[in-house]
Amino acid sequence: MSSNTFQDSELGKLVRGLIVVASAALMILPAYFNYYLGPTKIGFEAVTAMGITLMCFAIGIILFIMAVGPEKFKPKAQAQ
Repeated sequence: MSSNTFQDSELGKLVRGLIVVASAALMILPAYFNYYLGPTKIGFEAVTAMGITLMCFAIGIILFIMAVGPEKFKPKAQAQ
């Protein structure tokens, strides 16, 4: 009997890949927009634009950790 889970299926791997791409976009694109367009061209104050950038970056980090799996970031047991 096979215990195939959603994470191991092809669709699960595709969804995980899409989440990683979305998290990368959330981490990079807001800073890119702030740098090239500037907060005044967008219509925000500088503090508001940087706050939005930091929130998007934090959401991107959380999505990345959820997609990759928190067990990848835990330290491995030391061999004695």
